[in-house]
Amino acid sequence: MLSEQLLSVNRSPVPVSEYVSSFRERLHGAWDIAQKLLSATQFSGPYMVERKLSDTDYVIATPDRQKRKRVCHVNMLKCYLKRGDKTSSTTASVAPVAAVSMASYCPAEDGLTDKILVSSCGKLKNSVILRDLSNTLSYLTDCQRKELLQLKDKYPSLFADVPGRTSVLTHDIDVGDSLPIKQNAYRVNPKKRAIMKEEIEYTLRHDIAIPSQNPGLTQLFDSALTMNKITKADSFPLPRVKDCVDRVGSANFVSKLDLLKGYWQVPLTPRASEISVFVTPDHFMQYKVLVFGIRNAAATFQRLMQRVLVGVTNCEVYIDDGVVYSSSWEEHVKALEDVFSKLAAASLTLNAAKCEFGKAVVTYLGRQVGQGCVRPVAAKVEAILQFPTPSNKRELRQFLGMAGYYRGFFRNFSAVVSPLTDLLSSSRKFIWDSGCSLAFDAVKDLLCNAPVLSAPKFEKLFKLQVDASATRAGAVFLQEDEHDVDHPISYFSKKFTSYQKCYSTIEKEALALLLAL
Repeated sequence: MLSEQLLSVNRSPVPVSEYVSSFRERLHGAWDIAQKLLSATQFSGPYMVERKLSDTDYVIATPDRQKRKRVCHVNMLKCYLKRGDKTSSTTASVAPVAAVSMASYCPAEDGLTDKILVSSCGKLKNSVILRDLSNTLSYLTDCQRKELLQLKDKYPSLFADVPGRTSVLTHDIDVGDSLPIKQNAYRVNPKKRAIMKEEIEYTLRHDIAIPSQNPGLTQLFDSALTMNKITKADSFPLPRVKDCVDRVGSANFVSKLDLLKGYWQVPLTPRASEISVFVTPDHFMQYKVLVFGIRNAAATFQRLMQRVLVGVTNCEVYIDDGVVYSSSWEEHVKALEDVFSKLAAASLTLNAAKCEFGKAVVTYLGRQVGQGCVRPVAAKVEAILQFPTPSNKRELRQFLGMAGYYRGFFRNFSAVVSPLTDLLSSSRKFIWDSGCSLAFDAVKDLLCNAPVLSAPKFEKLFKLQVDASATRAGAVFLQEDEHDVDHPISYFSKKFTSYQKCYSTIEKEALALLLAL
């Protein structure tokens, strides 16, 4: 700024010192506005309080959100008073009304209202959730609900309030011949330091970490970047998301299972525990269990679940997200019992708050599946529709990544987003023109009108329709229903590379077939 001020021909009439001073005032003003807006958006609602579960927990109806009902602690609720009504009376209302707090804190495991981060504790214990399980399963018949409750009571350890600790396998960290790395703790403000102390106390109380006497490798608190750089990779394969969704989509009954802090249920080997040292301003600790952020954690957990559930049919697991699916209720109960028995034998614990039993449609891996249909998740689509116009390549990549996850639902997706993908070229400057705006809006229009895809039935024949233009290939996967009507299962589109564009017409058609397959 000083160089520009001194060397420019047309000097600014405003001195640099005054400009910096005024700029600082504008920043303070913007900060004040942001704080006011933040305080105004801490609560959402108002919502109706449906019933009371305990002295501290209530069921809140949230019809405008993805989950129609939420179980909230009393500390997350605030009585709603109509604006301008100075003489509000609680006796005049039909039912209690509450505004639900969006704060990131939750009750501690001992029931007190300690400020423990959500990342370190569940919002509600399994015992509280199971207390109201019968009402939660109101969509089932009385007989079906009774069978599920009996099955749940048969495996009490599976729904304990504390995560289990499996003995099936352990997670190891192989750093080869790398030398120990000394890392100092970051300096943090007093508020964050107090939170870090509470987190450490929680890990000590639940045997997640212990004080370390090992002067070896250290990592940042809540960051495993240093250790991950020297850890050898585990190449155990993860399932393809599309394969999992395809197998579940045609089921009539689907149960979704989620493990209670799944990674914490996998112990570390003694060597891995000594390596997983982390340092804070007040502590020198090492983990005893697998934690998020450690390299190869997903591979280890996938290996665990496949080893535990080996031989179980009608079950798919992607890391810690599992589904049990079947075409009839009798098959479903049998499959659930098989899964429950194997999980209990492996000393694993489920998270009742995130489990769904015997539903027709569930949200799994970013898609709604069940009853022979596959569709995008409404909340994910809404987030894409509300995405602002990108102002740089990073924001554009983020938008294309979100929309591209559902590209299998759209015909000629690559052609629609072509003006946007061309803008990501390293040799091209980011200039947002009218063509980009049209493509941006067209992608959102596609999401608004996304078709409901049919789940594939692998015992029937498939049809594949392909086509190629001068610049791209497209295809649609079809299958006939019982009325001989073709239904789309998945769409495919891809832009040709520069040398593929030089192919002859017949070669492009053949290439389109190969790419689609």
